[in-house]
Amino acid sequence: MSNFDLIRPPARPAQYNLIPPPRKRSRKWKWLILFLIILGVGIGINKVVSKTNQVFTGKGNIFTRISGLIVSPDKKLIGEEEGQVNILLMGVGGNGHEGAYLTDTMIVAQINTQTNEVILTSIPRDFSLVLPKIGFNKVNAAYAYAYRDDPSTAGDVAIAAAEKITGFTIPYYAVVDFKGFVKAVDDVGGVDVTVDQTFTDSTFPNDYPYDTKGYLAPVTFTKGPQHMSGQRALIFARSRHSNNANEGSDFARSERQKKILIAMKNKVLNLNLTNLSTINNLLSDFTDNFRTNFEPYQLKHLMDMANKITGDNIYSFSLEPQGDLVCSMLVDASTGQRIISPPKTTAPPPETTATTSPDPEPEEPKVVPMYVIVPCQGKTLTDIHEFLVNAPWLAKLKKEAAVVEIQTSTGKPISPTLFKKLSDNGIDIRYVLYKGKIKKRSDCC
Repeated sequence: MSNFDLIRPPARPAQYNLIPPPRKRSRKWKWLILFLIILGVGIGINKVVSKTNQVFTGKGNIFTRISGLIVSPDKKLIGEEEGQVNILLMGVGGNGHEGAYLTDTMIVAQINTQTNEVILTSIPRDFSLVLPKIGFNKVNAAYAYAYRDDPSTAGDVAIAAAEKITGFTIPYYAVVDFKGFVKAVDDVGGVDVTVDQTFTDSTFPNDYPYDTKGYLAPVTFTKGPQHMSGQRALIFARSRHSNNANEGSDFARSERQKKILIAMKNKVLNLNLTNLSTINNLLSDFTDNFRTNFEPYQLKHLMDMANKITGDNIYSFSLEPQGDLVCSMLVDASTGQRIISPPKTTAPPPETTATTSPDPEPEEPKVVPMYVIVPCQGKTLTDIHEFLVNAPWLAKLKKEAAVVEIQTSTGKPISPTLFKKLSDNGIDIRYVLYKGKIKKRSDCC
């Protein structure tokens, strides 16, 4: 043994190895770093406080939001333990548009945390009800009037209106304007969607980037896979009119919006977080054009949930006029009373002579007609609440283009009213009547 061996310290047991084993990097740090990049690089540290308060409308501040990413990254969302998280998604025109904060789109996203399914229930902007401080008006006015008085309360007021119509409990909301939507889609390189049927919209408003009060030249979408820029995706999602009857309905519109949401979800989830240019651009889009009552750690948790949801498990449903439950009509804008056209009568011939000039009668107030969607006569919002309990099943049946066959061996015709709700929602109902006596098992076995 050499002298050097005598003075060499003995080998340490493995448990005393001074080199610590590699630790799994916590995902919460990735989100914290991303959030700091968003704040510091994207908007400049001197604008951090004002910009974060502009995006996140809750009562927290920048410090509680950063600490939330560290301390509460996996805290459950409201409704998650019960199996369903509801979010109100809204789109508005934004600055440069007449009625800048009237909601052009209102969708309640119901996320089933047990089955990883999502039902997107679209509320037509013409659905009308009595709104606090406003009176009878269209639901798309709820956010706008509240925003005018206090922008921080607008989301909560819109949620209250959506809850009144649907009967759902909705704790969260997110709203984006046209400019933010277009820029976000462009910043991730556009979206890829499949157009189900060729259609043309000849009356799409020319309101982006500024409202011109006119119309675009006819816009056509051809059946098949399409790569869309932000502006074209906006037109595809908003289009309300079509030469194709199947594409001119509120349901078709909600289906197209679903396609855009899925395509955007896939792009964001595959986003390269090391690309600071893309992150910076998206941040600019969101700070100027996006508002939500989610906190950053909740958005992070929501993204983790979205990772588990496939496009095949996302279904759309629209509360459009159908059957004897939801109807469209003209009402007096000031009273909400239905306008019934009086029968035409022949006016009597004018008097040729007059003895005295009578006092002029006071003019009746002019009736301003307004197109609305409301519960049909004899129905109430409670009936709509009960109906929407079955929305997930109806949405699945419509997506699968299912045929429901009703069979009977009684020898008597089946009353179609028993299945009217299904047929009113576009479900193909077929009736099969077996004639003659059906043998019982005891007769043949």
